[in-house]
Amino acid sequence: MAIKGYSAEENAAYRQKKQEEMEELFKRIDEGVRSVFTSEKYVEYLKFSAKFTDYSANNTMLINRARPDASFVAAYGKWKQLGRQVKKGEAGIPILAPVRYKTNQYQEYERPAKDEFGNQIYNEDGTEKMETVSENVTGIAFKKAYVFDVSQTDGAPIPEPVEELKGDIDSAKMEAIFKAIRNITGINIEFENIRGRAKGYFNPDSKRIIVKSGMSDTQTVKTVFHETAHCLLHDPDKKIVTAKAPRNEKEVQAESTAFIVAEHFGIDTSDYSFPYIATWTNGKTLEQLQKVLQEIQTAAKTI
Repeated sequence: MAIKGYSAEENAAYRQKKQEEMEELFKRIDEGVRSVFTSEKYVEYLKFSAKFTDYSANNTMLINRARPDASFVAAYGKWKQLGRQVKKGEAGIPILAPVRYKTNQYQEYERPAKDEFGNQIYNEDGTEKMETVSENVTGIAFKKAYVFDVSQTDGAPIPEPVEELKGDIDSAKMEAIFKAIRNITGINIEFENIRGRAKGYFNPDSKRIIVKSGMSDTQTVKTVFHETAHCLLHDPDKKIVTAKAPRNEKEVQAESTAFIVAEHFGIDTSDYSFPYIATWTNGKTLEQLQKVLQEIQTAAKTI
């Protein structure tokens, strides 16, 4: 962006300064996230989250479509194993489960021959003896199965490394922020009683930003920044590189953008943002951010 009244050299110096400021913020995020990794709270959370299935891209999309605020999802039986019970009357989230079946086709292949005790059999010349085996060719079909989000269950407490932000913000400033968000996205901010762990979500199908009601002013504003970043960076209708990123990278990008915007307004969200990013990063926070630095910088500047 060129600034009127300044020379080309001055504009270039301004852009360079802003680039360096953004990279410095990225380093601060990276350092903050890495410090979270060593905390007892985060280790406890990792042990819990490791018990959950990594769903395919298609099933992840089905889950997000059916329940955009979903966080931890598992089958009915899995929740029982984890000491939680699905609440009565809760509707499951439909996904596709693979089922193997045998066909009428057979496939022959050779394998080393073994005796009845499982010992390798050798020929007289000392080479391995081989045998021909014929087996059914198996296929894979898919059937509808159901999973449930943690918000649909009761029982043993869930480890939570992220604590909700506290603090009040002037109501006039809050309204000015919401008005600005509506102006840049064309989307209204709606408040709902979200039952799960999610603080809010952006629904690209209905083009809505939903924020959990009843939160502190600081947490609400931070969440609005986060979901606006999703709208600007991850709307599938937008032709932007970040729209096709994996979900974990999208969350790192959105929360980093929210942190940067909040920082600009003098709101420190590090106690929430760093642990949140840690739950989504694969240990390469800075690398994930730097490869889309321009996109994040543009989104943060727009907000």
